[in-house]
Amino acid sequence: MKRLALLLLLGACASDAHIRKTEEDGERMRFDLAETYVRKGAYASAIPLLRREVAAHPQNDAVHTLYGIVLREQGLYPQAERELKAALAIAPKSPRARDALGVLYDLMRRPEVAEPEHRAALAVAPSDAMYWNNLGFSLYVAKKNDDAIVALERSLAIDPSLAVAYNNLGFAYGRRGDDAGAERCFRTAGGDLGAKVNMAIVYEQRGEGDKAARLRAALAPDKETR
Repeated sequence: MKRLALLLLLGACASDAHIRKTEEDGERMRFDLAETYVRKGAYASAIPLLRREVAAHPQNDAVHTLYGIVLREQGLYPQAERELKAALAIAPKSPRARDALGVLYDLMRRPEVAEPEHRAALAVAPSDAMYWNNLGFSLYVAKKNDDAIVALERSLAIDPSLAVAYNNLGFAYGRRGDDAGAERCFRTAGGDLGAKVNMAIVYEQRGEGDKAARLRAALAPDKETR
């Protein structure tokens, strides 16, 4: 009888452990699926998964961070800030949360608080090309053009394939008056057509409306050939 009781107890323990592992695997799969949705831009699909994860794991900084990113991309800025600050209360040095909060503050047009968040992310993850790009864009928006160029060039030194950094660097070069550098960056990111479209924006931003209009007119299809 004692042997049977012991076997039953061991079986119950094994069953409990199996249940816990199954639950953990399910939670991991939900989070991974939410990450996949975020990468694909399917933010609405990620929300129910992340709401469940936040409720189940209120002390998980990665869950709060991803939920904050989703809320930010949905335009829910106060709610996104709450989640990202919750993540940082748990993990103050989290580079992903710091960078995400910096991007949020850029979108909220608060460059004075965005820049420190971007730099805090890079203090922990100095080899992340996207974090350098995000700092560069933040500096560009804040009209710190020379500093923006340094950050964006650093981004591309780390990852020469990062198209968004080429575009941002192109606009920074254009603001500085380096049209050749701007065109080169735009062409690398989006080919000849992309370069011309973005150069028209550069001219417009510099107050050179005639140049922008001529470039756009050259891009328009010839009406007589329709």
